[in-house]
Amino acid sequence: MPDLSAIILAGGASSRFWPLSGDAHPKYLLKPDGDATLIESAWRRAALCTDPARILVVTSGAQAHLVREALPQLEAANLCVEPARRDTAAAIALGCKRVHARDADADVLVLPADTLLDPANALQQGVELARRQEGYRDAIHVFGVNPARAEGGFGYIEPGKPVAAGVMQVKAFKEKPGPEQASEFAARGYLWNIGSFLFSLETFDREMRRHLPQHSTRLRAAEPAELTERDYAELDSISIDFGLIEKVENLRAVKLDAGFDDIGTWDALIARLEKAGRSPEQAISIGGKGNYAAGEATSVAVVGESNLLVVVSGGKVLVLKRGHGQDVKTAARKAGDSHG
Repeated sequence: MPDLSAIILAGGASSRFWPLSGDAHPKYLLKPDGDATLIESAWRRAALCTDPARILVVTSGAQAHLVREALPQLEAANLCVEPARRDTAAAIALGCKRVHARDADADVLVLPADTLLDPANALQQGVELARRQEGYRDAIHVFGVNPARAEGGFGYIEPGKPVAAGVMQVKAFKEKPGPEQASEFAARGYLWNIGSFLFSLETFDREMRRHLPQHSTRLRAAEPAELTERDYAELDSISIDFGLIEKVENLRAVKLDAGFDDIGTWDALIARLEKAGRSPEQAISIGGKGNYAAGEATSVAVVGESNLLVVVSGGKVLVLKRGHGQDVKTAARKAGDSHG
């Protein structure tokens, strides 16, 4: 699509995969469906929407070499390294600043590096649909899919008035509602929020000045000066969702006909691997079944229990009962090893 740039966000280090987490083991390098990493799949989705020369990746300094290895086709000038971690609002603003220097009138598609969306062209179809609508460039767009299950750990979009078939105003967001309320949301036609955004640089700049003035002052796309490391490090750490998206008045949702998963926990990863016939290494099970091992664990035996995952990495050990994957972040924090 002409005049469209894409920004892939690849700077996270999810604690929910502790102890295989942190900068050495970013989630986007997982291969839940086969040989392709999550970031490779994200690249393919972006490349269906725009020329690869217009795809940027924003990452941290500690992960830049991993991105280069995972995406050898990424042009060196399109790797945007954050001076410090300041969450997604700063990362997106930094990427938009780079885009603006090349094309001040561009539209921008933002997508995460660590989620699954199937089929691969679903996002492309949604972007094309959004851009055909009247008033498109004055709105910010999010993308959603029909829930496949009552997933309490996902974000939900409450649809508002229709704009066109498959495009609607956003009434509200509901973040991680828990399983009971998630069932209610699915029954009421709410969508899973897949974490992707579409906007014109002009609209993004306007909304940033209104809702995140500190970020706008230091990261305004039209400002040509390079940002100093100190300026960036002093930014408030806030997500684009809380800092901007939930405050925008002209916000539209585009419904995709697709399957989605954010592979956000060990439970989700194992379920996906089992579905693909590629489950983790079986642990020796005595008096139980369904036990797995991962990481540096070379020989693991589980006696008298079922459905356990044992992960060993860097002298750290996780013993996880299947179904409790959301609690791993708490365990990482108590172990003094939380990465967000």
